[in-house]
Amino acid sequence: MFHAALTSADKAILAQPVSQIVANVQGGSLSPSDVLEAYAKKALKAHTATNCLTEILIPKAEEWAKTCDTQGPLAGMPVSLKDTSAIPGFDSCIGYSAWAGKPQQKESALVRLLRDAGAVPFVKTNVPITLLSLECSNDVFGTTTNVWNKKYTPGGSTGGEGTLLAYGGSRLGVGTDVAGSVRAPA
Repeated sequence: MFHAALTSADKAILAQPVSQIVANVQGGSLSPSDVLEAYAKKALKAHTATNCLTEILIPKAEEWAKTCDTQGPLAGMPVSLKDTSAIPGFDSCIGYSAWAGKPQQKESALVRLLRDAGAVPFVKTNVPITLLSLECSNDVFGTTTNVWNKKYTPGGSTGGEGTLLAYGGSRLGVGTDVAGSVRAPA
């Protein structure tokens, strides 16, 4: 289902601003599962085109979409996360091969806050190895390419997130910035 073409209903969801999607979920005219399906399809297309994802949380996100707070401030809204965000059962290896295949045991406070607000985390995005580069590339997940020019990477340690947002595979994404990680992706 998630690798299928975008339907007209999916496109209608993707065209709505976040505030409208949240209002429609809160009002009961839109289901979190339908919103997730539209964004998951688009995110997987973004990954095929740019290699921007590190973890595909969609099976778990389907469960969260069914039980999310449909009256919360982010009711039913899919949220993408930089690879640094800890989610039980999924890696947060930051492109460092020694940390790959070692799923997190605890959920980060950020993820808990998002879920408490009704958000549905659904993918994690690529970073440079140990976050210390202005090119979004590592030996675990490879290079993420720039949406606008495949000869370039998006830059910064939030490069995978920037790429996914630019492609339209997410409307709400979480990054972090100390030395340009959010400001550098182009």
